[in-house]
Amino acid sequence: VLAVELPVDPPAQRDYSIASIATDGAAHLLIRQTRRPGGSIGIGSGFLTQQASLQSSVRARVRRNASFHAPLDARPMILVGNGTGIAGLRALLKERIAAQHKANWLLFGERQAAHDFHYRDELLSWQSQGSLAELDLAFSRDGAQRRYVQDVLREQAQRLSEWVEQGAAIYVCGSAQGMASGVHAALVEVLGETLVEKLRDDGRYRRDVY
Repeated sequence: VLAVELPVDPPAQRDYSIASIATDGAAHLLIRQTRRPGGSIGIGSGFLTQQASLQSSVRARVRRNASFHAPLDARPMILVGNGTGIAGLRALLKERIAAQHKANWLLFGERQAAHDFHYRDELLSWQSQGSLAELDLAFSRDGAQRRYVQDVLREQAQRLSEWVEQGAAIYVCGSAQGMASGVHAALVEVLGETLVEKLRDDGRYRRDVY
């Protein structure tokens, strides 16, 4: 996580999931402007996307999120997220791919594929190369009915159960309201509450939600 200090009055800090890994040589962030009902933009997203000039300096520090690191072994990994949560999942995928662990399944949800398919070329390239074994997408505004990542989990119940039986770890990143709660409910529905709690206790079910 990158904690960014904002030079505003009064001073503020915003935390952002880092979408890159150390070997990239830079901290990559995915920032969406927060729009308030009156039309004004959020303090953090507004400063970074509109007020801060290119090449300007921003004070920030890396804050370790020890509970959201990729497994060190080659166990299967299921990554579920929406919106800017893809940033944290991308970092985990890059780490896994660098270690040549290919049993990766990404389920990602956003609004519209035409505008919100973040890291599209990279994800499709990883899929074609076999580094991303499974890729399921849910763009909620593109169909006649709203469809979210939790709906995809239910649709893929058999595959989800098979991956978990094979030792898969589940990582969830993105919005706490709606997505994370919906994903948890889908996991309980498919796997059962007892198994979901055991996955959490064993460190095989981890979340970075906000």
